[in-house]
This record gives sequence, C-alpha cells and structure tokens, in this order.
Amino acid sequence: MGRLLALAAMLCTLLPAHGENRSYRVGVGQEFSNVVAVGENGLYGPIAGAYSCILDGAGYRYDFVTLPLARLVHELELGRIDVGLPLVQDPVRDRFAVFGDTVVKSSYLRISLSANKVRPHEDKARYVYVRGFAGKALLRDLEGPTFEVSEWQQAIAMLRLGRADYVLITEKTYGTLAESKQGDLTAEKVRDLDVAYYVRNTLPELARSLNQASDRCRQLPEQSVSQVR
Repeated sequence: MGRLLALAAMLCTLLPAHGENRSYRVGVGQEFSNVVAVGENGLYGPIAGAYSCILDGAGYRYDFVTLPLARLVHELELGRIDVGLPLVQDPVRDRFAVFGDTVVKSSYLRISLSANKVRPHEDKARYVYVRGFAGKALLRDLEGPTFEVSEWQQAIAMLRLGRADYVLITEKTYGTLAESKQGDLTAEKVRDLDVAYYVRNTLPELARSLNQASDRCRQLPEQSVSQVR
C-alpha cells in the first residue's frame, strides 16, 4: 500500500496542469484486444499500463471507443478520432496524423505451418493479415496473392485449411494468442518495429503533451507503470 501511495504521489507531481477541459476521443484497435482493450475503468491488457501512464500523464480527459483497425485509421483520417492505438508507423497514416514516441518495442513475425514447403519470397507464396494492418507494406515486391481477414484467429485458420502459406502479425499480438502455443506453427522475425499511437495532425498540442508524458513514463520503474491501471 505504501508503494502504491508513493507511486500516486509521484504521478501527481508529473501531471501537467491543463486549463482546457475538453475530452479527446481515443480509438483502440479491436484486433489488438489481446494486448490492450477498453474496459469500464479505462484500458486493460498486457501493454495497457504503458498507454494509461501516457494518457493520464498528459492531463486530459478521454472517451474510449473500440473499432476495427481499418475503420480506426479511417476515422482518424476523417477527424472523428483524435488518438489511435496501438499503431505502428505507416506512410499512408503520416499524411493525416502524427506518430508518437515509442511506447513498446515489438517485431513483425511471419507465421507458417511447420510443414510448410513454400519459401517466403516465392511468387506463389500466399500471405494473410488483418484488414488495415500496416505490415502489408512488406509484401509490395511479392507476386503471390494476399488476403485480408477480420480477426487474427481467422488468419491462423487459413494456414491450417491450406488457403494461405504465411500470416503477418506483430510479436506482441501473436504471443497472446492461444494458437501461438500450438506446436504446428513456426514463427520467424521479419523486422523490429516501434509501437506507439497516432494523433490527428490538427492537434499539435495534444501530440506534444502525450510525447512529454511518454518521456516521463519511461523514467518510472517498469513495475510502477504496469500498476497505473
């Protein structure tokens, strides 16, 4: 109890004072609910503590909404969402939003059945990923067909049904799926990446406040950040 009170006191000293009383709309990708999701009291999940520390530390109020990833990005572009998370940087998104400072480190993984004989860069290699996934940019130079699905479990199912050869997914997300514990799958790291958030480019002050809060949160002990929510 003493440690939690000390943490609360520390966070209070770090919180900036904003006179503005508006509420910002934060969209959370539905497909990433295994790692961060919206609950009655804010965010929860394995990486929720880091995001909660940043959002709380920026000193604003928020309304959270869960949206499918593709729609989340679209709503951000239309200005109906102020902040989107958890997201990685993508040139298309950079046109209408500002990418924040790194919240967690992850990697792109290429998942296949252990018995798969199709090489990753063969022209006939078939890839599947969740709709709106930024990692599809890795496939630009490949000739094989690609497929979009609504949920990660559907992508894994396509492997087992023989309808795809590889799934592109982030390491953080894959690690929370029950399918990742099954021995018939092989995971190969493709590229390291930074996971953060996007802020509408018409809200520079919000983006600045979130990045400043992110810097302060990085200075806190990791265990303390995980206890924020």
